[in-house]
Amino acid sequence: MGLPIPNLDDKTFDELVKEARSVIARYAPDWTDHNVHDPGITFIELFAWLAEMQIYQLNQVTDTHYQRFLKLVGLYPFDAQPAAVDITFENVTSEKRIEASTQVITEVGPERLVFETEEDFNLIRVSLEKVITTYASHTIDNTEANQKGDIYFAPFGEKALEGAKLKLGFNEHLPEKEIQITFILFEEDLPPVGGKGDEQLEVVHSVDLVWEYLDGGIWKTLTVKKDNTLALSRSGRIIFDGPPSMEKKDDRYWIRCCLKGGNYEIIPQINRIRLNIISAVQIETIENENLETGLEIPGHNVLLKKIPVIMGSQAIQVLGESGEWEDWEEADDFESSGPDDPHYRFDPEKGEILFGNGLNGRIPLESQKIRAALYKTTLGRKGNIPKGQKFWINKEEFEGIFGKNFKEATGGKDAESIEDAKVRAKKDFRTHYRAITSNDYEQLALSTPGLRVARAKAIPNYNPEYPCIAIPGTVTVVVVPYAREETVTPVPGKGFLQTVKSHLDEHRLVTTDLHVAGPKYVEISTKCKVHIKKRSSPTDVEQRVRDALERFLDPLKGGPDEKGWPFGRSVFPSEIYQMIDKVEGVDYVTDLSLGTQGQFKREIVKIPPVALVFSGKHQVEIV
Repeated sequence: MGLPIPNLDDKTFDELVKEARSVIARYAPDWTDHNVHDPGITFIELFAWLAEMQIYQLNQVTDTHYQRFLKLVGLYPFDAQPAAVDITFENVTSEKRIEASTQVITEVGPERLVFETEEDFNLIRVSLEKVITTYASHTIDNTEANQKGDIYFAPFGEKALEGAKLKLGFNEHLPEKEIQITFILFEEDLPPVGGKGDEQLEVVHSVDLVWEYLDGGIWKTLTVKKDNTLALSRSGRIIFDGPPSMEKKDDRYWIRCCLKGGNYEIIPQINRIRLNIISAVQIETIENENLETGLEIPGHNVLLKKIPVIMGSQAIQVLGESGEWEDWEEADDFESSGPDDPHYRFDPEKGEILFGNGLNGRIPLESQKIRAALYKTTLGRKGNIPKGQKFWINKEEFEGIFGKNFKEATGGKDAESIEDAKVRAKKDFRTHYRAITSNDYEQLALSTPGLRVARAKAIPNYNPEYPCIAIPGTVTVVVVPYAREETVTPVPGKGFLQTVKSHLDEHRLVTTDLHVAGPKYVEISTKCKVHIKKRSSPTDVEQRVRDALERFLDPLKGGPDEKGWPFGRSVFPSEIYQMIDKVEGVDYVTDLSLGTQGQFKREIVKIPPVALVFSGKHQVEIV
């Protein structure tokens, strides 16, 4: 017995006609003849008949049809995604090597969860005992902050000036093996980084860092093999080979990181620095799982024992007549499969393997055994375990070594339903992928993968090298990086601009001459006399006026609409008068003048197209 077909809309022809007649009086009050002979009623019945046919056709659309429709537009429902977690192994007493795909296991309640390591890793017995920051003749000991883990510190100081250094002291000589140091940054006060679907982009950092180790009284260069922290601008790992020799000084063995040049858009704040942190994903690999033998019937299906399965990870084999296992290939459907093609269809949620009918796709013979040579399964959202779970390595040689996750696992998702995929498809149709209009360029710049772009402005026919000439086909995009509140005038570095340009280059029209630049800042100061109301405190009113001026002239949060000062917008004395006049305790304002570069004038201050304003020093005289 087949499944009942859902009824998407149960309205009949008569009901549609009745509903249309009921709204005639509302939308066409002059239409008074509602009898069958009226031509308008004839049209209503015609459209009701067409609507009824359309409803009938929609009722025949199943999830299989929607999967085909999504495939036509290049979209597929997401499969189950595994969770990822960082596991810290402390108190390691001997050096151990953990190979990639090694199982690490934890128990959450009654359930046993299996994770697998993502890469080869060396557990070392060395401990990090000192964390020192030096900059501009200042020395700060951040060891205690690093050990507590709930306090963050600036590795290069609050301003990250050129020449600042971060020194790490260890209790033992680092082994001559691959070493991984994990840096966990404090980013809770920052917005998420940009992204556009599954688009990947190589982010270029804007600072130049050099790693060194102390040997023979000389700081020697330490070659970094991999840096996925982007020069300590995000959480990640620094990977390098341990130096052949190190000098002991102040009872420690030292390496350091030197800030040689460039600037950070966001000054890094480190939460903790740790050794022996392994990345693992909630995946369990199953090998050589025996299934059934062939039945030599059309449409034969077999089931895997563990679900859901990560799509594309399965390898299905059938024992051939020669006694050797033959690899069969997965196919989306059997429409293009011939009688001898070893194809099968696969449902990762059910773990179902479906074979052909003999005409479209080969049928396993009755004597042929079927097995899953390999497949990977995940629990999806259940893998997002809380922090503080105890892990152990599923190998005898690691008995007695335990780890713990200091942060919850993230990224685990269940398979996407057809309904969710349809919603995502609608959203995708409204997403800008091609840069044509100025708004397209701005939206694409704001969504640059891996970066936090606070504001973007596209200026057509403008070349920053020739600002006085309108050049057709040229677009300049001005970008402002996100910054913490203490930064008044955020400036993008060279790497930041290069990353945004690379992103826009992939979406622009071929003939567009594209430029990406940072904003110029114009300092605006005011000089005025503020007459206050009776019984108002002069000190309080003056402070409120200064605060209002700083808010209004803020490049990121100021302006008339409080969404950031518009690029290239002039500053008018009239609006400053109006803004100050609204401050509590102010009666009226006189003798207002605006100043740039120390020169005050009672006239409009014009701003270049790529410029923003920021608040300078204000001279407020209380009367």
